[in-house]
Amino acid sequence: MNLKKFDPFNNRLARDIRNGLSKSFIGALAERDVSLFKKRAAEYLKQDLEQVYQMYIETRLGKYDEVFVAIEQGRIDDKLQQAEILWEQELYFEMHELLENIWNSAEGDERKALQGLIRAAGMKIHAENGNTRAAVTMGRKAQAALQNYGRLLIHFTKLESILAEIANTLANMDSSS
Repeated sequence: MNLKKFDPFNNRLARDIRNGLSKSFIGALAERDVSLFKKRAAEYLKQDLEQVYQMYIETRLGKYDEVFVAIEQGRIDDKLQQAEILWEQELYFEMHELLENIWNSAEGDERKALQGLIRAAGMKIHAENGNTRAAVTMGRKAQAALQNYGRLLIHFTKLESILAEIANTLANMDSSS
């Protein structure tokens, strides 16, 4: 079987699946209702999808379950702490979506700090998809924002490790280009 890459940047179905699953997962976190993302995934899996799409959905479901359990067991209501768990599970698009909701109502330097985290997630998303130029641009902007304003993210304990990961990603991309 010819497996193509799951590419939400150049494939409408991949983008729809990624966005639909993510939206239902973020909704599930807000509502504390695991059935929201499970139902959405089941709707996709009922379709006669190519293996690359099925694998993406099943992998996401596994990670969503782990994150949901961790957040529920830890009684983690703080969105920044939830974002840390999403980062650890490499759910960068979902982290982006979660933080964008907070960013929309933030102001001033806190807004800039949140934008740094969103851009860090964007860097990882682009890097995963081989979009080196976009990843480097996002990474540099994320790095600058987090270095300048990250101290304002009081409940975010992974700032230093994310800054190190940004630096590492940028170094790897610079050496490969």
